[in-house]
Amino acid sequence: MALVKVIDHVWWEAKPHFQLAQDTDSFWVMYLITEGRLDYQIGTVSGRGQGPCVLLCPPGVLFQRRVLAPLTFHFFRLDITSSLHPPVGPLTVDVERMAMDEQLLRQYVYDLSGPSFVIRSHLVADLFLYQPPQLIQQSDDPLFKQPIRHPQILRLIRYLETHYQEEISISQLSQQLNFNAAYLSRLFKSETGVSPKHYLLQLRLKNVQQLLVSTTLPIEEIAELTGFKYGYHLSKYFKQQFAISPSEFRKKHRV
Repeated sequence: MALVKVIDHVWWEAKPHFQLAQDTDSFWVMYLITEGRLDYQIGTVSGRGQGPCVLLCPPGVLFQRRVLAPLTFHFFRLDITSSLHPPVGPLTVDVERMAMDEQLLRQYVYDLSGPSFVIRSHLVADLFLYQPPQLIQQSDDPLFKQPIRHPQILRLIRYLETHYQEEISISQLSQQLNFNAAYLSRLFKSETGVSPKHYLLQLRLKNVQQLLVSTTLPIEEIAELTGFKYGYHLSKYFKQQFAISPSEFRKKHRV
């Protein structure tokens, strides 16, 4: 599984100010700034950024910012494997390499195809190559636990990642893999740290978050697209997980 996956990508040119002076996000947030200047505080890390530079904010961390000179930048929401531990705040980059990656990224800003997001993810991941090697650590995140050794569990994970929108039962999955349902659940948990049901729920909720921040689709339609039977089921699980309703989340997570 890729270490860095681009979930959302927006290009801003000569932005005079932020709509929100501060916010938090459930994904990693990256600002690839080509021009302009800002003051920022990300958690306990503060400073002044001037293009070209890259700033990173982890999930759930307050990002405060103030534009000092109009900013031209790429804004990304990223899914980052927890075995990769990037720094909070400024990212160490090779300026020439960053410029090359940025020019390519700009070509895909308005391309919403699946392949374009794969390319974007590779280009963003390239920026992490200049980080100290100690950033690579053991993962504790159940959705990205490394490594998963059992081939059938890998097969099951790939299936869940491409069919999470569908109605899925453990008994059906166990029949497909010729496993006893109870044994499959135990084996899955030993490999990933969570049950198949929990993994599927987290996968669905991550995709709900993506649709909330990148579209204006109503909750009922998002529920249909992410495997929840009804909108109120989605809202119930979302609020249990994030302590905020989907509509509040959508309002809060704006740039």
